[in-house]
Amino acid sequence: MPAKILFILVLASLAGCATVNSTVPDGGASSAATQSAQLAQEKAKQAEQRLAAVAGQRASAERQFCPNWQQALLRARNNAIGCARMPVNAQSTCWQAVAQWTNEESQYFHALQPLFAGSPYARPSGHAAHFFDLAQSWAMTCENGSEACTQANGHQQMDQEKIQVNHFCSH
Repeated sequence: MPAKILFILVLASLAGCATVNSTVPDGGASSAATQSAQLAQEKAKQAEQRLAAVAGQRASAERQFCPNWQQALLRARNNAIGCARMPVNAQSTCWQAVAQWTNEESQYFHALQPLFAGSPYARPSGHAAHFFDLAQSWAMTCENGSEACTQANGHQQMDQEKIQVNHFCSH
């Protein structure tokens, strides 16, 4: 009888060892898999949040695009008229300020292009950016006097860009 008890105890202890050894790796693998799955879920959630934020920014920028364009276009017209009406000795400084402002507008519309990628607003934002690139160049030419201003090239191209954006914004 004592041999049977000893034999059962040895078997029980070996079975316990076998059980402990087999559950530790499985438990560790299971834990690692769970952590990996949780990390993947967190990353997916963060990606969804970023996409939602970009979609929100895009929607807001789309709503503001045409009003911002129209306001900028009006300001560009008023700035040009204002500089042309100034005394000759003050015009250069005025045109420098207009060139700086049109550069800022150009940068704004250029910055919208990646945000609008794949949307109907992508092309109009490119046209608006190009319009202000041309307007900046024209304003810089006008710094050299009214004769240089009237003889400057680019008016026709500016008009084409403006027509494209105005057409888009009228629909």
